Amino acid sequence: METVYFAKWILLDSGELLLNGAISVNGSVISGIGPRSKVRRHSESRIVNLGDVLLLPGLFNMHIHLEDGILRGTSKRADETFASWSAKKNSRLRTTPHDQIIPTMRLTIKELLAQGITSIADYSRYGYSTEILKEESIRSWIFHEMHTDDQNQEDSLVSSCKTRATEAGEKINAGIGPHAIFSLSPNYQKELISFSKSHNLLWSSHIAESAEELQAFSEKKGDLFFYTTRKRPWPFDSSPMGPMNYAIQNELIPQNGICVHCNYVNGQELTTLADNNISIVLCYSYTLEMGHKLFPLEVALKRNCNICLGTEGITPHGFLSIFDELFALKQAYPHITARELLLMVTRNPARALQVEHCLGSLTEGKLADIIAVRFAHSEENDLLEELLVEEPEIALVVINGEEIIFNC
Repeated sequence: METVYFAKWILLDSGELLLNGAISVNGSVISGIGPRSKVRRHSESRIVNLGDVLLLPGLFNMHIHLEDGILRGTSKRADETFASWSAKKNSRLRTTPHDQIIPTMRLTIKELLAQGITSIADYSRYGYSTEILKEESIRSWIFHEMHTDDQNQEDSLVSSCKTRATEAGEKINAGIGPHAIFSLSPNYQKELISFSKSHNLLWSSHIAESAEELQAFSEKKGDLFFYTTRKRPWPFDSSPMGPMNYAIQNELIPQNGICVHCNYVNGQELTTLADNNISIVLCYSYTLEMGHKLFPLEVALKRNCNICLGTEGITPHGFLSIFDELFALKQAYPHITARELLLMVTRNPARALQVEHCLGSLTEGKLADIIAVRFAHSEENDLLEELLVEEPEIALVVINGEEIIFNC
């Protein structure tokens, strides 16, 4: 049955706002969009008048670790290094029973949906996500990531990860990659890149996240270097320019890849990423919490980098709201327009995940991933600018044409 939604405002693909508009949904697809009087409907169509709401494309959270939900609120102490905190967190996760992790993953998904997030990129180390996400309504991409500090485990780890990625099933979109550039030896990383190309899988990795990673590559010392070399020698040549330079020079980032964090990079490296259509995922609040150097966002925008936003997970800051992330960025970069920031959670992620043809904007013929938000608005102010500084109420969440949340 066709459903037609009336709303006071609709954010169009052009970035303009349509006043008193309508969107018709037929099955899983947007079948029409325009002024109320011009959107074709039938006598049997279901009409839903949403009132004073803004309709937006469903939001993407481009970086989350669902498996970390069991570690909710695990904060880094001031006297801990990033590497030691990560090792402690990963050790706790590794020793937590499977049946305790699964319920927290389901809870996290419900929280994501309640925040208007309709698509996620989940980074899974243990493969738990597949069994969960194939039963959930949220649209998902699972990046099976690999990390080991034991070179004797690399072959079996890569083999099992390949299997998980290719046996995910029809509903799950799969990706693959090392957890970070330091997580696997270069030869295995190149094998993964070749495998991702031959099996049409997306590739992603954390890279240049921390000062300790920079120190490990440039000086071969520091806490991250220590943790990485406890059971294997450091497998990387000297790289005084740091991990991003090393990855670029050694062809460890494929074209159309997705790099997460990239805090310790320079303008030339950003230009190379942009030239190779490599997307960057910024986790602003998490980066602040960890005390890392902030990603050079303004430089990246000038280099035409494709920037997306993620929250990292529920640890350590304890929230998943993309609207909170947008608010924090707007406070830090007030001159970046709300329209440009919204692209980082809609069209830009769709481009990164190579689904811009069917997701990322409210366009006739695209899949019906739609949210409706309600918030205080003064007529003299810019609606989208207000959206980013208010606390919007999620009134409606539609994924693939199905109403998941309806608070109207």
